[in-house]
Amino acid sequence: MTDNAVQKPILLRAFYSALLIVGSIFLALVFMEGILRFFPGLLPVELQQLIKADPNNYGVVHSYLGHLHKPNNAIVISGRDFRAVHHTDGHGFRNAWPWPERVEIVAVGDSLTFGHGVEDDQAWPALLAKKLPQGSLINLGLSGGGPQQYLRLYETFGRRLHPKVLLVGFFVRNDFWDADMFDRWLKSGAGGNYLVWRDFGRPKSVSLSLQQPIGKLIRSLQWRGQLIARKSHLYNLLLYVRGDIKEWIPPGMKIFQARDGTRLELAAGDLLTKTKEAHPGHRVFQIAVEALQRLHALAKADGANVLIVLQPSKEEVYLPLLGEPAPDPGSPLRAALGELGIPYLDLLEDFRHRAATGEILFFEADGHPNARGYALIAELVLSHLKGNAKRYGLNGSYPELSR
Repeated sequence: MTDNAVQKPILLRAFYSALLIVGSIFLALVFMEGILRFFPGLLPVELQQLIKADPNNYGVVHSYLGHLHKPNNAIVISGRDFRAVHHTDGHGFRNAWPWPERVEIVAVGDSLTFGHGVEDDQAWPALLAKKLPQGSLINLGLSGGGPQQYLRLYETFGRRLHPKVLLVGFFVRNDFWDADMFDRWLKSGAGGNYLVWRDFGRPKSVSLSLQQPIGKLIRSLQWRGQLIARKSHLYNLLLYVRGDIKEWIPPGMKIFQARDGTRLELAAGDLLTKTKEAHPGHRVFQIAVEALQRLHALAKADGANVLIVLQPSKEEVYLPLLGEPAPDPGSPLRAALGELGIPYLDLLEDFRHRAATGEILFFEADGHPNARGYALIAELVLSHLKGNAKRYGLNGSYPELSR
């Protein structure tokens, strides 16, 4: 018998064995995908939300803003330490519907202004509105938004409401990073849903070009392939597990333990990373400041008074209580706003004072304020409005704000 005759059955057995292994793996993956889809209750609520991270659920496309929350929608948002239902109005924001034709106050900002992680009536603009006449405030908070989008939110939705006061919620911890991401999205020409682009691969382009058409086509196909894969619950679960392993001990992570036993995870390393360009001379700093400057000028021309509300992160608030250096990445921004004559309200010291008394103002793992933290923002903003009612032209409409 020749060597070829001996090798042929061996190769066939190896081929069938490999085919059997591949088929078994495929069937196992299909089975696991089915389990996750038909029995999601086997996983904790926060994991159920993660595995359903379908790009189609990342709001709707808006050609100028990049994205909006899905209008007239109710979605359960949950994490390790919170669960809340977010309702949106006819435009995708968190207000009663329909809107009034005019309001006294408009608030723009990101997820902190939207009120991520708490119920509708616990977001700080909603709490502030309770102290004012009905219908006097509209919340234009957009989760995932950044400074350029705050300007565009006011242009698109705020101006028509003719507010006397425009509150701009600025979150130093990630708003400079968001300014960079949105600028990159604009320059990429990718179009579509900005939030999907930001969180699902950030391709430079999804269309062909005369320059390097093959490379652009490959990147486009890779990105579209990833979007398809993200529709799989199993794929999303594996991504989460991989990320969880990588970040089992995140660099720079600190733990603050309160007197009542509450543990706050403080991502000191991430704070430094996302604010490293929050200084004059950096492109990202200039982008953010220019957006705020343009917003201030536009609102002023409309007769509105702008107030930048600088909202602190839990790292800025609680790291000093661990004996760590007190981070203050908002200092350069405050200096720039002062030089430009743009009014601002810095909440950092008030948050630190409350934290020093033992109050827990943020979720344990998530970086957003908890209900008490949002209530403190509303309290401080309301106090400022009361003390400056005449300057903002509110004393006539709100005699209760006059002192």
